[in-house]
Amino acid sequence: METKILKGNTLQKKVLNEVGQEIVDLNKEYNQKPGIAFIGFLGVPLGKYNIPLHVNMAKELGFNVLSEIKSELVTEGELFELIDILNEDRDIHAIVLLQPLPSHLNSVRITNRIDPDKEVEGFHPQNMLGMLIPDIQTNKYPMCLPTALLELFKSNSIQIQKDKEWVLILDDEFFSNPLVNMVARTAFIKAVPDDCALTFVNKNSKKLAEHCKRADYLVIVSKDPEYVQTKWLKSGVCIIDVYANLVKEIPSKKEPNRIVPIIRGGINVEAVKDIASAILPIPGGLMSMVLALLFRNTLIAFKNSLVNS
Repeated sequence: METKILKGNTLQKKVLNEVGQEIVDLNKEYNQKPGIAFIGFLGVPLGKYNIPLHVNMAKELGFNVLSEIKSELVTEGELFELIDILNEDRDIHAIVLLQPLPSHLNSVRITNRIDPDKEVEGFHPQNMLGMLIPDIQTNKYPMCLPTALLELFKSNSIQIQKDKEWVLILDDEFFSNPLVNMVARTAFIKAVPDDCALTFVNKNSKKLAEHCKRADYLVIVSKDPEYVQTKWLKSGVCIIDVYANLVKEIPSKKEPNRIVPIIRGGINVEAVKDIASAILPIPGGLMSMVLALLFRNTLIAFKNSLVNS
């Protein structure tokens, strides 16, 4: 069986090109650019790579960018004060909390402080509620995670089959993290067809292998690199790897003086070839497209502000 490796780079480039061109066009018409504020934290895994990645990409696309980098010892009160200022700033159209947050912070309380109109990833509780129960309110932006998954499947001509079993593996830490738990449940309830079974499994479950062997679609969100074993997999399974882990840092082959990260997800990509029908790998799979959609949603926020001004 040939395994499709679903890289998000091609589709990401297409979306980013569209976003960049529209920013140019809107700037010509209104003499304004969308503004995006990133709040990042020193000392968290991959922070020193993720922060410049987001900031530099936003600048290249033509956004006005504000970067607020905080110590991992920052208090909730300090973050509330910063978010309140950004909520009131009419030149800022999106506020992005770069994950993960330091462990002492309550991620739901922090995210909930952001104006829902400026929370463009779909993590605000109000935005998640609108995603799950659209009759209550209409969301201004599609949630990045399920939208990225569905668009990547569509661009690779992968049809989500009916009446199949989805299994989502989460670390114990992610089960206990209310934001991650809520985001995972909301995203995949939205992405998975109604006639499919959807099971959430703690990675520490004694029946983990049993659950994996039933999965037609296996979603892995784990801080343990390459934790899921190939002997647990059903032939033909479609694997969606979500969480990026920093394994080590090495000198770049092209620029030996520059250090680059080695990143792995929850399963070894090479090991699943000829077992899985398809895999969205770490790095370069689902999360590359999530990043593109974050910028697309920021552009939508900007256009909404032009209509309402």
